[in-house]
Amino acid sequence: MSTIRLAISYSNVEVNSKIKLSKEDQNYLFNVLRCQIGKFIEVTNGKGKSFKAKIVDSQHLLITEEEKFSREDIFSIFLCQALLKGQKMELILQKATELGVKEIFPVISRNCVVKKTEKMERWQKIVKEASEQSGRSVIPKIHQLESFDSLIKRVKNGIIFWEKNGKPLNEALKELRIDEPIFLFVGPEGGFTVEEIKIADERGLQIASLGQRILRAETAAIVSVSITNFLLNNYVIIKK
Repeated sequence: MSTIRLAISYSNVEVNSKIKLSKEDQNYLFNVLRCQIGKFIEVTNGKGKSFKAKIVDSQHLLITEEEKFSREDIFSIFLCQALLKGQKMELILQKATELGVKEIFPVISRNCVVKKTEKMERWQKIVKEASEQSGRSVIPKIHQLESFDSLIKRVKNGIIFWEKNGKPLNEALKELRIDEPIFLFVGPEGGFTVEEIKIADERGLQIASLGQRILRAETAAIVSVSITNFLLNNYVIIKK
């Protein structure tokens, strides 16, 4: 059986400490996974550390040792995703977590059809479960919904994807610092407007293309993170 992983909300987890399980985690371990008392599992504090733990009773875990191996990248990708309709955002949150994104910024841009959300609690659950499934020691932080115009004022080290023009992604990455968070801006179903691209360009963001074909917004998000992660891991692009 594959290793069972659980992300817990305690930030001060230490070896030999006893952790009380939430009711949700109790249900997951005992009713969904049918775990037995005495079983060892892997837990993460969601902040970068993983531990081996033993189920000591129906409500508690005993932390037995800290895991030294990390599945986290040395660089940080922050995904700035324009709000999408239906379940598309949920798909992006899940896949972005699996691909190693550290923080996610839901954005309202000019072409967004949806302008608000009441799914923040559900989104947090999705990234927690995706983090557990992929063996991550970090649960991505989901920021509060924010306008494009507001967020772009705080970003310099980033890439905005535009289907109408832009340099190849590998060329855009060479202009960035990888010792700082890399912000990836992906638009809504209608893409970013010319005005938004102009604002991003004035802020110093790189304008990049994902190829000659027009991708769905959810596809663009997954592809942009995937290729960025691949290039940074395999070509070790360093800009200091």
